[in-house]
Amino acid sequence: MTQDANELDALKRRLDLLEEENQRLKQRLEPMFGPDNPAFDPIKFQRALAKPIAIIMLATYFVGGVLALGGFSIKRLLPSMDVLGFPMVDTAGIGTRHPGVGIGVVGLGGAGVGVVGIGGLGVGLIAIGGGAIGVVAVGGGSLGLIAFGGGACGVIAIGGGAFGYYALGQRAQGKYILALNRQDDEAIELFCKWFPGLRAAVTRPMPVIPMQK
Repeated sequence: MTQDANELDALKRRLDLLEEENQRLKQRLEPMFGPDNPAFDPIKFQRALAKPIAIIMLATYFVGGVLALGGFSIKRLLPSMDVLGFPMVDTAGIGTRHPGVGIGVVGLGGAGVGVVGIGGLGVGLIAIGGGAIGVVAVGGGSLGLIAFGGGACGVIAIGGGAFGYYALGQRAQGKYILALNRQDDEAIELFCKWFPGLRAAVTRPMPVIPMQK
């Protein structure tokens, strides 16, 4: 029993030393961001980031274009349908008091407002446009709960420039950031789950295990 207790105490001491050494190493790494961070490869990061952003943006604009063309076709072929007083599809406010502005379940136009809003300015639960405001917003400039774009602002923001609670981009500001200018552990964990290709750009220091003398 005495030998087992001694071995257990020795193991606890080694674990304490390991934790202290890891904390010391982490404190040394924490002030180093961007190119100065030895656990971060900026070239791999930019390559890994460009692919998912391009795919998301192209896919979203493709779907938006299909919806826009489909909306015009449906408008011509089918009688108008209303949902809670709003048209199912409003294409640029044609025949309304707001020409150029589509307001409907699917709103299309110079400004599109709806559950799905598509236009130069898109506003909706899902918003797509040069400027987009929505729960999910995709655009050149986007504001939303989840925002994608050249400039993105949201709780989760992803873009060339990003501002959010969680932010991923070439340059970013926020609470937890993964960008050229800063790399936070919390952001790394989240965004590497979403975009596994980013994992190659960020590494972690190996634990230091003290050896008994």
